[in-house]
Amino acid sequence: MSRVPAGSQAERKGVVDPKGLSLVSRMEFVARTAVEGLLSGLHPSPYFGSSVEYADHRPYTPSDEIRSIDWKLLARTDKYYVKLYEEQTNTRITVILDTSRSMAFSGSDGITKLDYGRFLAAAICYLALRQNDATGLATFDNAVRSYIPPRSVANHFRHVLSSLEAVTPGEDTRVSNVLKELAGRIPKRGIVVLISDLLDDPESIASGLSLLKHLRHDLVVFHVVDPSERSFPWEKLTRFHDIEGEGRIVANPRTIRAAYQDRFEKFLATLRSTCLERAIGYELALTDQPYDEMLSNYLARRSRLTG
Repeated sequence: MSRVPAGSQAERKGVVDPKGLSLVSRMEFVARTAVEGLLSGLHPSPYFGSSVEYADHRPYTPSDEIRSIDWKLLARTDKYYVKLYEEQTNTRITVILDTSRSMAFSGSDGITKLDYGRFLAAAICYLALRQNDATGLATFDNAVRSYIPPRSVANHFRHVLSSLEAVTPGEDTRVSNVLKELAGRIPKRGIVVLISDLLDDPESIASGLSLLKHLRHDLVVFHVVDPSERSFPWEKLTRFHDIEGEGRIVANPRTIRAAYQDRFEKFLATLRSTCLERAIGYELALTDQPYDEMLSNYLARRSRLTG
């Protein structure tokens, strides 16, 4: 399995890798924090669980259990229908993609964090729609730049792809402000997936995540990191600059590598702890790992956690 960088023969001008999406479409996107209900499509229902009330009907198919047939409706219509319980109704999956200036960074292999996040966002939206769930997309830097409300209609994926295709690196990152704004725009409880390099104040990030958690969304964070941000591989005297600010420094990488790596690992540990303490899914998404492989492995772990 391989990543598909921008400019390759991927569908929709480099946004979607059909091979990758075919792989992840076999996976179930299971909401780990949902404790009630039965597995249905991508998710267990967190709302009505064992309720005997049903929301709608659909025509019977040979794969349906006989016990789900509505016999009273059969008597009235002479047609077979099954009860569509609340556990089987669509959930809403909103993907929030960071398009800030720092996401334009790439290491030696050439793929930017933004491209990696773009492919990952497309895969999640595709998977959701294949499982008949509603999916939406928001992009942001220091503010929300675009928002597509969750829908599950047939042509919705093209709308999502068009938005992903159009994104360009923007301004600096303001994760907390954006999450607080989106908290008022995401209409109902569902799954919220944040794809970002999280280069913002960890306490501010925690504040924004806590608000969405308080609103009973199931949160998943994919923390996009270029491997060179961890390894700091430079050897010669180098001019470094703050990709989201005005800071500049000329330094010998060998003399600052250990201190830098220590701070960066503490940064990663802080963000991971922030998520785990709030029962928020967290995955370190390194851009040298095929995105489809990373996503598939993560979804498999989430599925096992739900039993």
